[in-house]
Amino acid sequence: MSRPSSIKIFGQKYKVKYDLPQGESDTLGMCDQATSTISIQPHLQEDKMAGVLMHEITHACIDESAMSGRKRFNVEEVCDIVGYHVLVVLKDNPRVLEWLIKEIEDEVSIQPTKEQ
Repeated sequence: MSRPSSIKIFGQKYKVKYDLPQGESDTLGMCDQATSTISIQPHLQEDKMAGVLMHEITHACIDESAMSGRKRFNVEEVCDIVGYHVLVVLKDNPRVLEWLIKEIEDEVSIQPTKEQ
């Protein structure tokens, strides 16, 4: 399955690019609300890329919501962003969800466990 090239976020289509703008090589990804673009470092392993994409999707969810002007959030607000807003984006983009699941399937079995 190919990487997502666009994602609908609350009705707004974001283009997903697998390269970074000039001078941004020190970051893994970025979200630009003005151009509705998510850019991701092109040389990441696919499973790492999936995590970076979800991080940038979360930024886009905030940018496209009434919370866009906020810079700080409490724990409950963060949980709402992830639990509700990101969930809506994944429901609206089933191919993105399929790609994410494919990329993390093998990683789940080797997740570290809590030390007891």
